[in-house]
Amino acid sequence: MKEGLYAITPDNLEQDELLEKIDFILNFGVKLIQYRDKELIKNEYAIKAAAIKDLTEKYQAKLIINDHVDVCLEINADGFHLGIEDYNLTKTKKMMQKNKDFINQKLITGLSCSANKRLIESPTEDIISWTYLAVGSFFKTNTKKGKALIETKDRERFLKMTKKPLVAIGGIRQENIGELKKLGYKTFAVSEAVFEQNPGTFLEKHS
Repeated sequence: MKEGLYAITPDNLEQDELLEKIDFILNFGVKLIQYRDKELIKNEYAIKAAAIKDLTEKYQAKLIINDHVDVCLEINADGFHLGIEDYNLTKTKKMMQKNKDFINQKLITGLSCSANKRLIESPTEDIISWTYLAVGSFFKTNTKKGKALIETKDRERFLKMTKKPLVAIGGIRQENIGELKKLGYKTFAVSEAVFEQNPGTFLEKHS
């Protein structure tokens, strides 16, 4: 699992703007991109995902697909990221079961744990083994409004609950990323901080 910034795309960007912003981010040396768009139908999502894959290959970066395991496999992406609800869907489990050897040997797989201590300690691995676990939200975010914040006492405790790499997520920006680095977090999922109007300073300091 690569350390550093892990850029997650926002919803509802037109393809040209999306690719332009991703190209800008990759040019700063970011090596992990997650394509996430909850608003698109799957066909449109797959088309954009394939275009992003061409771009990440150019920069020797990794593309992680959110939710759509089938799209990940179709476009030969580098991995996928799921919430536990998506993981438990029958169609998703069937696809993972069918491709479990390839997934476990070749792909990066991420699971959203939020602040679920039991899931962090014992993530569901009846089919695949997770490469990393995402925990959050650490700070207020517009990407997932209403998301409960991790209690201060749990921020460092989570790192001791598992040997798997943890990805910190939720409202991470220039003014607060240092707090998480001091605690020991090494990979930071960011969206607003790198897709907003002027992300250059943040990228220059942390990518």
